[in-house]
Amino acid sequence: MTTTFIRSTAIGRPITKRGVAIFPVYRPGAPDSRLGVVRPDGGFQVREKATPTVPILEVENPNPEPVVLFAGETLEGGRQQRVLNQSVIIPGRSVCDIPVSCVEQGRWHGAQEFRGVGEMAPPSIRRSANRRDQNEVWSEVHSLLLSSHLSSDTSALDEYFRSRPTSHDAAMVDEVASWGPLPEQTGIVVMNRGRVVSADVFGDPALLASMWETLVRSAFASEVGSDTSARNRADKALGFLRRFDREVRGPLGRSDFGLGEWRQVVTDRVTGQALALNNRLVHASAFPSGR
Repeated sequence: MTTTFIRSTAIGRPITKRGVAIFPVYRPGAPDSRLGVVRPDGGFQVREKATPTVPILEVENPNPEPVVLFAGETLEGGRQQRVLNQSVIIPGRSVCDIPVSCVEQGRWHGAQEFRGVGEMAPPSIRRSANRRDQNEVWSEVHSLLLSSHLSSDTSALDEYFRSRPTSHDAAMVDEVASWGPLPEQTGIVVMNRGRVVSADVFGDPALLASMWETLVRSAFASEVGSDTSARNRADKALGFLRRFDREVRGPLGRSDFGLGEWRQVVTDRVTGQALALNNRLVHASAFPSGR
């Protein structure tokens, strides 16, 4: 497949709160039919390998439909909390490996089974996981806990997630989440005080809807820009998507994990990944490469 699916995107008016803007992304002319993939349900299992190893987990999909997991989603439990490095599609009635990074540096014990798929990690951690840089992932988790005035005996990202329901921003984030997604919206670009933070584009509005609340919470976990006068501009958000399109353009290779075609992008300007199935976009995510 050739990655031409981002080139035709359009940007709408953003939701803006406290310097963070969430721009809606649309893909005019995208196919109306569903992709035929579903999100995990109660029968879906995530577990450590028989011989546990940090960068690989095992998932079992007992259902007939393929299950999609998205880059940046966290996996709770096991010997340590992990974050998914890339989006993957698990075939129906199969067992499959998935690539992950650790977001709990100080623990290597516990159950073989995971409690399931959790929150979307903050953008800086997602970017580092996309690059598969484990030391950088740990550094970003440490910085997030430090800036949030949190401590964790195991340096666990989960400590940040547990703190959010009691934070003063929780009601504000819930309010923003209640405003979307909009009809036919297929993605978002997040900006923070004039800086692009992240972008996610899906092949089906239903997939965005399934991820909407956790993506909004992730958006407000981005580092706060220092320039309070900087504007979050639609042309800059669209320009970032077009830059990512130029970098990711070309044939996608077969994914090493599960179904579909996948491509990673790591340049001095853009870090990202794109997953397609049967010549149709499933999910693309992108981040500026610099801090």
